[in-house]
Amino acid sequence: MTLAELRKLYGRVWRISEGIGSGWYAVRRNAISAQGREHGLSDARCGASLVELAHNLEDETRLESQAWRHVRVRKMP
Repeated sequence: MTLAELRKLYGRVWRISEGIGSGWYAVRRNAISAQGREHGLSDARCGASLVELAHNLEDETRLESQAWRHVRVRKMP
């Protein structure tokens, strides 16, 4: 996985940058909702390599597409 490939796949949603010292990180271009955070979504993901970061962004994309986004969530007291 190259940086160009990763940016092509995820660059519309994520800003992808090299970490200070080592590794890579991605930060969402737009903040996620409180409901998204409650269901495990993140505003930032990181990886020791571009391949690891790509896997983490793929996981995040999968979480975003799950059915909970379309179902009204009721909080327990």
